[in-house]
Amino acid sequence: MQAIFKGGDTMNPDKEKLARAKEILRKMANGINPINDEQIGGDSFLHDPRMVRCLYFVLEILDCAIEGPIRTGVKKPSAFVITIEEKKRIELPQERIGVNEFAKCVNKVLDLNRSKTLSGMEINKKLKKMGILGEEALPDGKKRTVLTARSYDHGVETEKRNYNGNEYEMVLFNEKGKKFLLDNLETIMEIDA
Repeated sequence: MQAIFKGGDTMNPDKEKLARAKEILRKMANGINPINDEQIGGDSFLHDPRMVRCLYFVLEILDCAIEGPIRTGVKKPSAFVITIEEKKRIELPQERIGVNEFAKCVNKVLDLNRSKTLSGMEINKKLKKMGILGEEALPDGKKRTVLTARSYDHGVETEKRNYNGNEYEMVLFNEKGKKFLLDNLETIMEIDA
């Protein structure tokens, strides 16, 4: 497995198979059945936010495996840096997406020798600081991200999902929201959260 991440050839699996596996997992993470491209039922375990986060983590690992070595330097960059050329290469899915999917699309084009990667959690914190998203305390002491009065104007909406009989609201970015994130990415990332 180490050869995958170091770019070695001895254990490097077929990149096409990895790309197909990645596409299947991406669909599952977005609540889509990879077999028939239909929405996955509301009671599926795949709607649990923990499962979605896990799938996105595995997607990042697959990206590393497909793209080969990432960093050549010893020290990881601590600042987010994106060039105009990199920004032009960002490809976002056509459907509404969550913030983790957005971060993953941005991370694909970054030069990780110059820039740190983005995380959905980091973007969410900054959008909360801007008042575009809010936070609500739950009875069990946990917190969840919610919309604010400014969310709709920035292309943010929610979709009701269900996991094990528990309904929750998944925060999604529509076309307007994806454009807002992309157009204002550098400004968003400069905010201290």
